[in-house]
Formats: sequence, structure tokens, C-alpha cells
Amino acid sequence: MAIELPGMPPTPPPDPGQGAHGSQPLYSRYDDLKFFDTMIYATAAADAAGLTNAADHLEHYLANTGTTLTLDPDRIMHDDPGLKILFDRSVTLRVSDIAKRIGGITTEQFITASFQLEWTEYTFADRDWYLAIGSVETTVCGAVRIEKLTGESAPYRIELDYQCHLYDRYNWDGGKTTDIGGFTWTDRELGALHTAGLAKEFDMIGSSTVKRYVGDLPPVGDLNLPAPSGTGTPR
Repeated sequence: MAIELPGMPPTPPPDPGQGAHGSQPLYSRYDDLKFFDTMIYATAAADAAGLTNAADHLEHYLANTGTTLTLDPDRIMHDDPGLKILFDRSVTLRVSDIAKRIGGITTEQFITASFQLEWTEYTFADRDWYLAIGSVETTVCGAVRIEKLTGESAPYRIELDYQCHLYDRYNWDGGKTTDIGGFTWTDRELGALHTAGLAKEFDMIGSSTVKRYVGDLPPVGDLNLPAPSGTGTPR
């Protein structure tokens, strides 16, 4: 395919969190120091309960570095199939819209186009990933060649390359309560570790392997685009 696959668009603005890192006055941090020790044990409890991603992300937060954590969308799609359904639907709808241009804005029997979808929020159904991320921003970038066929049962043939992207900010700014292995805390308590300078918020971002599909144009809104499933293995 002659057209180049676009890169990830600029990430959306993150949630505000609870304030600047280390912004609490020193005299108000005693409770946070005690709570920090509790969360060390909670991290171990999450890992023991099989919530390995939640434990890893919490541990990264408590490490207080603020360094970006790389996400693997292929592995996450495998663990949480709803995310793959979202990507499949988004790609299929966009490609179907592009196919409608043939014979409209162009008189050619084929069209090539690239696309970047708007960021869309997805909330995880898988408990581990929900505790690790909660909701994540998603987008897809792709390049497609669509040929309109004559005298065929399927009216279009497509060549499609696309890549899925995820982004979120790891912070705690809501009013929820979380319970893992007998440890219970609120978003406010955990977010206060950031303002106390004991933990640090960080970005989470990642791109999937580039996926390729050649064949008939899937139906509009098809929820099972016949492309490689997210297994973390390049195809």
C-alpha cells in the first residue's frame, strides 16, 4: 500500500488529579506516611489475589518516579475483549464511510485514504485492568485501499493497515472506594500520597502491533473485524 500509516495523534488533556506533587505542607503529612506503609502491604495483597496489573501500576505510583509506563494494547485486548470490540467497530465504521466516497467525490473505482480517529474513553470490564487503569482513552490510526468490484458478490475489496493506541494518566481524583485483600482505601487517600510527595502520578501510553487485513469489506458496524486478535504477538 502506497499510503503511509499515520502516527498517534496528540494525547488528550489528563484528569486534574488532587494537586501538585509535594504541595502539602510538611506538618500535614503524618497520616500520609502511615497510609503509605499500608499501601505497600496492599500492593502485595493485590499481587497475591492475581491482580498483577493493578499491583504493578500501584507499585509504580508508590515508587515516586513519575516515569511513563508503557501499555501493551494487544495484551490488554486479549484480557478485556470489550476493548477489541470497540476498536473493531471504530475501524469498520470509518472504512465503510471511506468506501462510500467511491463514485461520489471520485469517479475512480478505487480510493486510498488514511485516518486518525478521535480519542474515545473506554471503561474496563476486566477487574484487574479496571483497578490498574479504570478508564482509558483510545484511538485508532489506519491506512486503507478500497476497490469497488463489478460482477462480484462482494462489492468491495480492501487492504487495511491499522494500529490501536491507549493513553491515560494514573491519578486518583474521584470519590470511589477500593477494596483488595482486606485493604480498603478511598481515591482521596491514595491521591494525597502524591500531594504529600510520597508517590507520583504518571502517564500510561502504548501502541499495538500494526494489524493488516485484506479481503471483503466487513458490514457496517461489524463487531468482529476479521483481523489479528490482540495476543501481544506480531502477526
